[in-house]
Amino acid sequence: MLLFILFTINYGVCYAQQNKKIDSLLIVLKNQKDDTGRVNTLNALCKQSLNVYNIPDAKKYQYEALSLAEKKRFEKGIHEAQINSGYIANVRGNMFMGQGNYPDALNNYLAALKVFEKYKFLTGIAGSHLNVGHVYSSQRNYPEALKNYFLALKIFEELKDKNGLGGVYNNIGDVYEDLGNSQEALKYYNDAIKMYAEAGNKRALIDRYFNIGFLYEDQGNYDEALKNHLAALKISEEIGSINGIAASKSNIADIYSKQGKQAEAIKNYSQAAKLYQETGNTEGVGISYTNLGAVYLYLKDFPLAKKNLDSALVIAKELGSIEGTKQIYELMTKVDSAAGNWQEALDDHKSYIIYRDSLASEETTNKIMKYQMQYEFDKKEDSLKYLQALSNAKLNQQILISNQQEQTLLLKENEVALLSNEKQLQQLQMQKDSAESAGHKAEADKNQGQLVLLNKEKAIQALELNRQKQLKKYLLAGLALFLVLAFFVYRNYRTRQQLRLQTLRNKIATDLHDDIGSTLSSISIFSQMAQQESKEAIPLLETIGENSRKMLDAMADIVWTINPENDQFEQIVLRMRSFAYELLGAKKIDFEFNADEEVAKMKLSMDVRKNLYLIFKEATNNMVKYSGADKALFNIKGEKNNLTMLIHDNGKGFDTRQSTTGNGLKNMKKRADEMGAQFLIDSKPGDGTTIELKIAV
Repeated sequence: MLLFILFTINYGVCYAQQNKKIDSLLIVLKNQKDDTGRVNTLNALCKQSLNVYNIPDAKKYQYEALSLAEKKRFEKGIHEAQINSGYIANVRGNMFMGQGNYPDALNNYLAALKVFEKYKFLTGIAGSHLNVGHVYSSQRNYPEALKNYFLALKIFEELKDKNGLGGVYNNIGDVYEDLGNSQEALKYYNDAIKMYAEAGNKRALIDRYFNIGFLYEDQGNYDEALKNHLAALKISEEIGSINGIAASKSNIADIYSKQGKQAEAIKNYSQAAKLYQETGNTEGVGISYTNLGAVYLYLKDFPLAKKNLDSALVIAKELGSIEGTKQIYELMTKVDSAAGNWQEALDDHKSYIIYRDSLASEETTNKIMKYQMQYEFDKKEDSLKYLQALSNAKLNQQILISNQQEQTLLLKENEVALLSNEKQLQQLQMQKDSAESAGHKAEADKNQGQLVLLNKEKAIQALELNRQKQLKKYLLAGLALFLVLAFFVYRNYRTRQQLRLQTLRNKIATDLHDDIGSTLSSISIFSQMAQQESKEAIPLLETIGENSRKMLDAMADIVWTINPENDQFEQIVLRMRSFAYELLGAKKIDFEFNADEEVAKMKLSMDVRKNLYLIFKEATNNMVKYSGADKALFNIKGEKNNLTMLIHDNGKGFDTRQSTTGNGLKNMKKRADEMGAQFLIDSKPGDGTTIELKIAV
């Protein structure tokens, strides 16, 4: 029996409405001049084309809008056209996602994210993180999925977007449900319901109640499951959603069937079928008939079971549903067998076998495609690990060899177990022989009083020796207990010290940010105001403002370094990537930023983290100011206990043998010495510059 029916939307109606909007906009565009109004219409056409997944037209309208807006210097139109390019990448990602093509889906979502971050479009950034999370969740890479979901959550909290928060909470709940953590899943599902209720999004509430109902149903808690499906039914009736009512009825019927209330199950399945017929949802009708057939089979009402399954079979074949047809033939086999229709039961079983094998073949093909796509994804993620794809034949051969090795290992383990059993039997036999021998000896020596006395003395000595051993064990146990208690006391003290240090670091970071940061910002603002009042002091005030801004930047770096939340190296990489993106992007310098997986696992001390970031920042600033480069490479990798950072540009370079007037290189070398790191510079005039820093972690 099918467990549930998903709530669906009549996409055909929405599609037709979108096309009407496009036609109306095209009529408006036809009579418009090349002005800002035409830019707005082109941008609107781009969005409507994306709603019907017409990417070629969307790209055309986006390009025309951007070109005209730049020509007219229409900043709002330029910004909207650029944002639309991000939307186009997102829709392309959705299409690849629907095909199960995760590598291309991820590439497009990341491209959209880059556009939205460039133009600081927070809603787009949050949505892109959601999409990236969906890709990783589909691949069961739950840590990366949760990482992106929580990034989206943070932005939606800033925006106070309750619908966005509801969607993120639901996705996090899905991840925890997949991980088998029902308690956390329910917590986030309930958070999603709270957000959607505050936003007044009743359609989303229906799906959330479905999710919670299915979760309780899987746990066997049918009362709670029924409670949530009834809540979904109530909301569906309030908003007049026929599909929602039908889906709720079907889900409620599933619960009643599992509770043994077959009459209630039949009533609700029948109502669901009727409602699905009203909306033209043929698939829903077929599923309802299948469920009715299963209930009547349970009640041994074979004629009604046969009638409903025949109706379901016609629909399944019309829709080309292999899974549905297989399931129906399986039920019909049971019905005909129970009714004594042996020939029909045999025919049904043959049909079931045909569709089962067909479905297995399709699933095998899908798995092969999935593995191929996963391989391509991994290949793009880390090309050093996957230099050559294995053919299917080689892969099968490797699997066969692996299975053979496992079987061989299992046989060896069984042989070892048999030998061990034989050895134990031999030991038992020896003990038996020894006991029999001891019995004979005792019988022979029972009249030898002297020997008996000697044996008693030995027994007394053995007891004394045993007492000493027990005393020694108690002393050792007491010592061990003392050491364990000492360890926990020390660890508790150390934990308190660490918490005290983290609290101090948080306070310092907060004080620096609130007090000094606000003061420097005030100086910068006052200098700007003074420039407007007195032209004679402008040079001096400009110097004050510039120095204040530099101190603000330096203070921000210090605050970031002190904050214990940034101890993980992953946060350092994110800050480096963000700094490089802003600085090099402004100068239109193409760059590549690579950081391998080992780096994310490292944890650096505050001083090392500070000096590493400041060396990176100084090197990047020097590159932008003096190199004249148009391409750059940043590479950070971790090998065993070493961290290596390499920065390279294709600029004009310089002669490292000549002394320089600035303090940049001297400061970098000084910071490297403070870390005990190796600092190397390789540069020649006309041949670019390479800076390499090696740190023992």
